[in-house]
Amino acid sequence: MTKKLTLVVGLAALVSTAPLAAQAPAVQAKPAVRQSANVARAQELIDAGKPEQALPLLDQQLANQGNDAAALLLRSTARFLTGDLAGGKKDLERSLAIDPKQRQAWLNRGALDLSEKRYDRALEAFLQGEKLDPAAPDNDLNLGAVLLLQGKLQDASVRFRRYLDGQRTSAEAHYLVASNYALAGYAALAVQTLRGAVEIDERMRQRARTDLVFANLEENEAFHNLLATDSYRLPLGAHSAKRTYDLAYSEDGRLVGAVIEAMRGAGEKFDPTFEASQGWTLLWGDLRIKVSGEAGKPGLVEISALVERMNAEVWQRRTEKLFKAIDGEVAKVKASLPKATPKPKPTPKPPKR
Repeated sequence: MTKKLTLVVGLAALVSTAPLAAQAPAVQAKPAVRQSANVARAQELIDAGKPEQALPLLDQQLANQGNDAAALLLRSTARFLTGDLAGGKKDLERSLAIDPKQRQAWLNRGALDLSEKRYDRALEAFLQGEKLDPAAPDNDLNLGAVLLLQGKLQDASVRFRRYLDGQRTSAEAHYLVASNYALAGYAALAVQTLRGAVEIDERMRQRARTDLVFANLEENEAFHNLLATDSYRLPLGAHSAKRTYDLAYSEDGRLVGAVIEAMRGAGEKFDPTFEASQGWTLLWGDLRIKVSGEAGKPGLVEISALVERMNAEVWQRRTEKLFKAIDGEVAKVKASLPKATPKPKPTPKPPKR
């Protein structure tokens, strides 16, 4: 599938002054007309992250047919991706001059203007993109971002709300809007929208922990509370089971490590990226596993799964196998812990005479 630009995805940082080539610009959509072999192959190479190999093919195409707007647009993208900002700009403007009905060209022009903080030109470019495809959902995201950077919060929020109304079940859409608000300095709106993303997919919380887009929220209490809270609620009918272990959940990670080793031993596949916060850790795979507890108290392992992932019989078999493996790993950890040295009994003193 050919990549398309939305502002946060395409530019990574809306208020950055870095060159577009450093901001992962979008690859343009394939034109409706039949492509030449060179252009088609160049498109494949750019989609595969090999823009430097695409350039000779596009040079050849344009040497034969200099007015090929699609080839110019594609070469502009390849040049941006290889660091040739000036060449990319030149090709992009030539492409638009030949065929101003290329929506992706206007989106790329808008992204370029945005990276250079030319917000009026960016707004004009994205409005042109909207005219060419009024139903495209990224219109509201792109225009909302520009309006936000122009300080037009109310107009931007209208655009964002319309974008999210059409993407109600998309955690990615909510995350993108939250990123825009965060980059523009609207902390409360950023946290509110990010919370919506987390409600749809809790992994968005883990993503936000390491995303520099949210770096300016480090001192924001609401943001910290969102990251510290496991707000997940089991869907109706979901499978669930839990067990306590005589091994405390602690920063040394012994209980979490035992669960991970048990999952490997039981053949349970899991995402190598897991989320850890104060007092709990989440691991994801076919099973959702939460390891938690308070200092000095028995640790708790909670396992759950959606009914769509497995039936009751498979659930019972796999969780019994996993709990048995966890039992074994916890026993190994406890056996490896140093034994507490008993305190010597005090020597009784002889009675006074």
